[in-house]
Amino acid sequence: MTQQAAVRHPDSLFYLDKPFDLAPELGMRPTYLQVADLVEDTAARLYGLGVRAGDVVGVYKTHNADLLFLACAIARIGAVPAMLAPFLEWETVTVMMDRLKPAHFVTDAAKITVSGEHGDRLQSIVPSVVLAHGRAAGLSSLEDAPADERPPYHDIPADDPALITHTSGTTGVPKMVAAARRGTQLPINMQARIARWLRYSETYAMCISFVHSRTFAALATALELGVGIAALTDADVDNVRKIFLECRPGGVEAHPNMYPHWEELAEDPDGPLESVRIFMSTFDAIHPRSIRVMLSASKRRWPIFLQSYGQTETGPVTMRLYTRRNVLRADGRCVGHPFVGMTKARIKPRPGIDDGTRHGFIEATSTGLGITYIGQQELYDERRDGEWWNLQDIGYKSRWGCLHLLDREFDQTPELASMLAAEDTILDQLPTLTEAVFVTLPGGIQPVVCTRRDRPFDRKAWAAAVAGLPKVAEPVHIAWEHMPHTATWKVKRNVLAERLADGTIPTLDEVKPLI
Repeated sequence: MTQQAAVRHPDSLFYLDKPFDLAPELGMRPTYLQVADLVEDTAARLYGLGVRAGDVVGVYKTHNADLLFLACAIARIGAVPAMLAPFLEWETVTVMMDRLKPAHFVTDAAKITVSGEHGDRLQSIVPSVVLAHGRAAGLSSLEDAPADERPPYHDIPADDPALITHTSGTTGVPKMVAAARRGTQLPINMQARIARWLRYSETYAMCISFVHSRTFAALATALELGVGIAALTDADVDNVRKIFLECRPGGVEAHPNMYPHWEELAEDPDGPLESVRIFMSTFDAIHPRSIRVMLSASKRRWPIFLQSYGQTETGPVTMRLYTRRNVLRADGRCVGHPFVGMTKARIKPRPGIDDGTRHGFIEATSTGLGITYIGQQELYDERRDGEWWNLQDIGYKSRWGCLHLLDREFDQTPELASMLAAEDTILDQLPTLTEAVFVTLPGGIQPVVCTRRDRPFDRKAWAAAVAGLPKVAEPVHIAWEHMPHTATWKVKRNVLAERLADGTIPTLDEVKPLI
């Protein structure tokens, strides 16, 4: 797809906040043509080191937008990229690679230097370890690899694996999900259809995990349109402001938990958000407050906010469109309707539970459904019922067919009908908070909060905000950098609870967590 885009739009730009590790000489504003040449060169080097069509190639390198094009280079050969989040720990990576058993593993000198005994373990699992950049004793590096022979093109059958990504890992070691070529095409078709409907032709800015399956669909759509692409590695507000003021994006996509941190951009007199016509949020419910703030910051006549819900295993399942008008009565638990002809959703009663509500497990069917959990087929079979997939979320459908998400199955507690709804209530009333998370500890429900730029927390305002909720403990105030979260900024609630209980999370005030 990079080669085709370069033919049609050779001079279109990428806006980077960090040069590619694979080709720092390209600087911060490479063109489509330069990126296409990078993909060809990288593919040739991988081919020279023995990567062949059909091989599975694990990728675990330093966080950078060039992860996207390393995956493209692997796929260019006809091999299958298996993308791992750069923020995973080596212990987790070796467990995942033991399940995957790839023919090759691509990392970099910075990663391998800190691998310790896990690096030795990895080399006993994987036949070939290659450095994407940098050098280390005993390992091949792309920097030294021959690039003389272009690999032949291979057509991957529609039902064969084309991409391997992994789940968030909020409750343990992430599961490796294989997507067939047919499945990877679903979100591309879906987004292309929406882009054509909206007649989109402006710079698109994305600050989403570069190893997530969603990101490849977004990249493919942007390349097809030939628009400028701002690929941000750093979600820090000051960095985002700088890039947005230069490229003035018409579309912005970020993970839901990033938007509360970006709300201060709406107050910026230089208007870094004023050009945005379309905001997008990937795969999870987003707090209504952030939607309102983003839409109010745009100076476009009819800005919209597209919220999608789904999982790595399914791709996007539902979508809801917000405007300045309908967001005023938005229910944060509503995640929209399925995509006609592509996805369906239903509610399955929970065994042995009859609480007088319509709440149950959310199940979905999708043409983009992953075909297996690699190395964990039995677990995959437990989650699948024919064409239906259990998302392990609890929710219900309204009389109009709109899907509502209440909680993850593992986060439910009898004290609150929905932890997520309670968190929405708090964030709506306390605009200085960037995060409010409820976790269950042996002593009861423990709120944990983060404030904008770690500023002091107003406990009087908190008391007023929780007055209508069941009794909860005094909130613990921590810095966002200490909040355990995934590459997509989902909070790891079980890890948070463990660290609160054992006192290993630094707090910003004197309130101690329940134990």
